[in-house]
Amino acid sequence: MTVGMMTGVRDLKPIEPLTYTGSAEVVPVIPQTRAPAGPADGSAWRPARPGEPQPVDAGMLALGALPSSPFWARRYTRRFLDSCRGMTESTADAAELLVSELVTNAVRFSGDPARPLRYSERASAGLISLSLRHFLERLLIEVFDTDAHPPVLSEADLYAENGRGLMLVEALAREWSYFFPPGGGKVVYCVLDIARGLSRHRV
Repeated sequence: MTVGMMTGVRDLKPIEPLTYTGSAEVVPVIPQTRAPAGPADGSAWRPARPGEPQPVDAGMLALGALPSSPFWARRYTRRFLDSCRGMTESTADAAELLVSELVTNAVRFSGDPARPLRYSERASAGLISLSLRHFLERLLIEVFDTDAHPPVLSEADLYAENGRGLMLVEALAREWSYFFPPGGGKVVYCVLDIARGLSRHRV
């Protein structure tokens, strides 16, 4: 009969220490600021041009730069898209998310997020406006705020509470940019392709 031998601690071979061969240098993330591109085709901020496609549906909502504005912008967007024929569920979901992010950014940069406004000060809050324009194959979202600084695309930290708005726009939209209207402030816009799929309206 063969008797197995138990390996003792003294018989174990030492493990070779792990060697880190990568660089310990921390590479800073440089925020990206692109040049303004001017209004998109079919923008609500310029007169219609001859031969330019006209929106099938269009809507605009004016808001104050208040913490509650993203909620009301999402709610308006959902109701507007519910009325658009041929709108798919995936496009509506993406549009609602992008509207929320763009309006949140507008509130953050056109006011002082560190100091909540008293009730008596809310009448003087900055103005934000949301424009939605539904074309046959695309949806144009435009958000105006009174801040004249260009939007900055930067990578947010994994645990950051904010800073991901334009990252989502970059990931979900076909294109996005901004422009400075003649009266001041800025308009940030994005274009969503209307995905082919099951329409939200049953026939």
